[in-house]
Amino acid sequence: MLPRTAIVLSFLALTGCMVGPKYHKPVPPVPASFKEGGTPNSGTPDIAYSDWWRVFNDPVLAQLETVADAANQDIKLAMARVEQAEAASRVARSFLFPTISLGASASRTREALNRPNNGNTGGRAATYNDFQLPAFLSYEVDAWGRVRHSVEAANATQQATAADLRFVRLAVEANVAMDYYSLRETDAERDVLDATVRDMQGAVDLTTNRFRGGLSSELEVKQAETLLNQTMAQAQALDVQRAQLEHAIAVLEGKAASDFSIPRSPFNGLPPVIPSGLPAELLARRPDIAEVERFVAAANAEIGVAKTAALPHISLTGIAGFESTNMSSLFGWQNGIASLAASAITPVFTGGRTKAGVDQAWAVYRQTLAQYQKTVLTAYQEVEDQLAALHILAGEAQSTADAVTTAQQAETIALNRFRNGLVSYLDVIYAQTALLANQRTATQIVGQRMVATVVLVKALGGGWLGVPAPRAGTTPANQSNQPATVVSK
Repeated sequence: MLPRTAIVLSFLALTGCMVGPKYHKPVPPVPASFKEGGTPNSGTPDIAYSDWWRVFNDPVLAQLETVADAANQDIKLAMARVEQAEAASRVARSFLFPTISLGASASRTREALNRPNNGNTGGRAATYNDFQLPAFLSYEVDAWGRVRHSVEAANATQQATAADLRFVRLAVEANVAMDYYSLRETDAERDVLDATVRDMQGAVDLTTNRFRGGLSSELEVKQAETLLNQTMAQAQALDVQRAQLEHAIAVLEGKAASDFSIPRSPFNGLPPVIPSGLPAELLARRPDIAEVERFVAAANAEIGVAKTAALPHISLTGIAGFESTNMSSLFGWQNGIASLAASAITPVFTGGRTKAGVDQAWAVYRQTLAQYQKTVLTAYQEVEDQLAALHILAGEAQSTADAVTTAQQAETIALNRFRNGLVSYLDVIYAQTALLANQRTATQIVGQRMVATVVLVKALGGGWLGVPAPRAGTTPANQSNQPATVVSK
């Protein structure tokens, strides 16, 4: 009768009902198109999220990204979390199978003469050996789906950590690119300041000579020297900023800041055009959206786990092996032992603990669902932000370029009028200050456009598959300067 019961219970484990809500993937609000426009189809080659930086066609950036992917500590932490989640998933799956254990024991026992019920030894004291070699079996019959829901939750969590690894990798790669182009912009801005220092040094020499010739006052000499020193101080301040960016890149590369450097190489190019696609495509591209959606699935499965706590817990236990008072006859067939039992335990009173567990699981589910909706909305915001930034920066770049042209003309006019004694040196100072400010702004906009493009790629999920990427060795279309080489000291 007992083996038949075991068969019935095992059948229940395979075909029993699954309590708890069935998972339905959440459907967030998806706009038809991006408010800021974007370019759903463009001539930019399609790229994969694993090597999206190739769209910039910059060998130095590609080298930095490759090293960061292999050595960054945040990526290694995320990889370890994936391994941990994968192991947890295997642990959850193991409960679908029975647990079998092997044991062995040996004992020698002397019983008292006056012990109760000593009739088996003729009223004499007894001393005997007991050798046992049993195998134990235990198995939870998953009649209500507790174990299967646990497996679902563990698998969803594992998938979430895999998406988190991709998101961490994307964030690290984006940070490398943002710091890299910020550093290149700093180099270009330093070139502007160096050129301005040279021009201002010429202005100092001019005012000094005019002062010696009695054509200008000592005040004008001091004004020229003051402006020169201020500009030199601005250049030195940029060196601090550059050093900090270089150190930040070193950490992203998994290297000590003391052992890493990037030679100076100004950048003054144009960013590539990034196809933004449609808002609906973000749901498939963004790893953080995929991560949170998997956490929603895990929370949904945990509701089923919590509901099974109110149902009977059915289990099978068994033992089989050998027992004898003599080692030589331990494995004789007549010394075999076996036992199989089934049990069911149903909670009757838990002080509200079971219902509280279900309510807690539902609350966690609602939290993850709200986080999913927020993540999707944030993704749309980030794309719109960068599309707007790129659109506005393009117009600002043109306006600033015009301002630089007119400022250069104003400086030339002011210097000529000063040489002819028509104006004071204060007019030259105003012209030079305006020119420097506009030149620095123009250079900063170049860097801002590159950084905004990187952030847009990150906001889009890091890449899009399709047309092959550019062939190696092609001439960069957006890089006007020869790339520098990364140096590890």
